[in-house]
Amino acid sequence: MKTLERLKSLDLLLVCGLYGAGKNELAQKYFNTGQWNRVSRNEIRKLMFEMTRFGSQWTAESFNEEDDVLVKHIERKILEHYLHNKRKVLVINTFATIKSRQRFLSIAKNFGRKTGVIYLNMPLDYCLSRYKKENPTLPETVIRSMYSKTELPDKKEGFEEVLVINPKEQNRQ
Repeated sequence: MKTLERLKSLDLLLVCGLYGAGKNELAQKYFNTGQWNRVSRNEIRKLMFEMTRFGSQWTAESFNEEDDVLVKHIERKILEHYLHNKRKVLVINTFATIKSRQRFLSIAKNFGRKTGVIYLNMPLDYCLSRYKKENPTLPETVIRSMYSKTELPDKKEGFEEVLVINPKEQNRQ
């Protein structure tokens, strides 16, 4: 796929979609090449909780807004570190709205780095079904609300490359 190859030449790539859309699977399949540094807020959240709670398992009930401010700060610092050192960064998150993507675009632009986005535009029922099979950390109402507010990415936001993957395209990959 030509667009995917162009995305691999960028410095920062956001992999987006609802919970359960398949972001981690896509990242693993196409970007686990040793060239990309993956950053995942969910992973930071879990690692930070487990480290500071002497190995206790992180669960949805463990989510804390105060701690999440620190999680976002750590995520930003990791991103800045990698971009400063000219390393490729893959950030996995829902990024359902233009506003949620702007912070990352701004950071990349400050470092003079080129950005792209892959949005897995999967149906709500598909995402909910897959998410429930994993270790669900959010109520279904949160995912439904996020789905209703979704704004598909566009080059007008400042991305060099945009790839929106719809269900039929996902099956061909």
